[in-house]
Amino acid sequence: MSKARVAWLVAIAALCGSVAVAMDRSPSLQFELGYAYENGNFHGWSPGFAQNHRKAAHWLGLAAQANHPRAQYMLGMLHAHGWGLARDSAKAVVWFSRSARNDYGPACYHLGWMYHKGDGVPRDEEAARRLLERAAAQGMAAAQLALGGFYERGAGVPADDVEALKWYGLALHFVRAQPGLFDNAAFSGRAQAAYATLAARRDPSHEEQSRILARQWLAKPPRQRAAAVSW
Repeated sequence: MSKARVAWLVAIAALCGSVAVAMDRSPSLQFELGYAYENGNFHGWSPGFAQNHRKAAHWLGLAAQANHPRAQYMLGMLHAHGWGLARDSAKAVVWFSRSARNDYGPACYHLGWMYHKGDGVPRDEEAARRLLERAAAQGMAAAQLALGGFYERGAGVPADDVEALKWYGLALHFVRAQPGLFDNAAFSGRAQAAYATLAARRDPSHEEQSRILARQWLAKPPRQRAAAVSW
């Protein structure tokens, strides 16, 4: 479905109620309508929308049940934060998991943190690392920074400065190469600071080793950059 048609149908739905959506029965349209209610606009255009978390949850829920990965992720966020729904970490885990099984990067990232913290699910550092690696494989700087932090601190993995520098360097690469991907631009300052601070404290050979590892990682197709995750 073209974006123009989606915009037209979303506008009609906003002005005339749910009739257009009921007729179209499209998970993509249901997602867009839920997205519009969650943000109070349709990609910056506001044809009669006001932010309404409960309506967002309704339409995102329909799309999520139809296996729409972004809708599953956003429904997980609503449960995680209690926006329009009762805050429920266990339900957030359910929807993040469904989205992550569809390999949606932000869902892998948030689910990885929940496993790391034991929020709504038993703490599992191996699952946390693997999920963050799935998000990182798609070029998500936030996930790469998280992995760098794990290796720098030895959080759930053996401390490894070379591996930490590799992940910080990859985050720095993606905030520059693909700033619009997964909101990477917002992590530019953190990526620069994390890399520079650790590199300044370590032997220069560690930095060179990390660059070699990063180049090898980048040379792989995205689907081969991280191991599969099973639940």
